[in-house]
Amino acid sequence: MTPKWTASSDKHGVARPDQAYAIAHRTYVDHLPQESIDDGEVWLFIGPRHAQALPEDEIEVLVNVYSDGRPARIFHAMPLGPKFRRHREENPHD
Repeated sequence: MTPKWTASSDKHGVARPDQAYAIAHRTYVDHLPQESIDDGEVWLFIGPRHAQALPEDEIEVLVNVYSDGRPARIFHAMPLGPKFRRHREENPHD
């Protein structure tokens, strides 16, 4: 199912194709139960903006995922900041 974007995902100037690319080519993904909203689960995706992006040019994307069949909602995207950079360091995946 195709996700829906909210206007807030555009707030920091990250183009929607870049957001989709980061999700599809993620280098890190995690469920954030403490952030859950609207009866959905919030998932963090960290990845490059595009294929030629430098490793330090990653972006963070937050997606609200619903279990009742509603389309996922992409509601936040920005250059990777200290909060989620630290989260990735403190919660590594094998």
